[in-house]
Amino acid sequence: MKSIFYSIHLIIAMLLASCSEGLAPPEPTRKKGPAFIKGTIMYKGGKDSWSLDADSAFAIRAAAFTQYPLPDSAGIINELLNGRAFISGFTSLPTYVDSSNFEIQIPEAPATLQYIGIAKQISIDLNAQKVVGIYTLSGDNTKPTQLEIQPGDTIFIRIIVDFASLPPQPF
Repeated sequence: MKSIFYSIHLIIAMLLASCSEGLAPPEPTRKKGPAFIKGTIMYKGGKDSWSLDADSAFAIRAAAFTQYPLPDSAGIINELLNGRAFISGFTSLPTYVDSSNFEIQIPEAPATLQYIGIAKQISIDLNAQKVVGIYTLSGDNTKPTQLEIQPGDTIFIRIIVDFASLPPQPF
């Protein structure tokens, strides 16, 4: 009888020792690495709508900024150089199309992106930028939606460009 009593206590002691954390959930694994914004640009009215904008299209790029508003159009370049802005690349996205896709890498996540927009470069001068669309969940192109992004995240968004009703410039 004593051996059964000791055996039961020994089994209980082993079970308690093996459950040092009890039923606590495991620590969540934190994502690492760069974050990405992937999106689609929809041109309201399709490729014919490009004729509504008098300025030529030298290039189209997607850009995300951690600060808003910007001091001036040259501020876009300064923000890029200082790591407070991120672009879809130096090669233009397709122009005179119905829609196109873009990707912006955010290497220093976590970040709060205050302004995400589509910039139309109207000449060879990199400072000759005009915002033609912004990320907004409200549908009001005067109210950009900010976005929180964490390391390793990929967030999908859609931006509508309406050449008949351009957003105010962010500077």
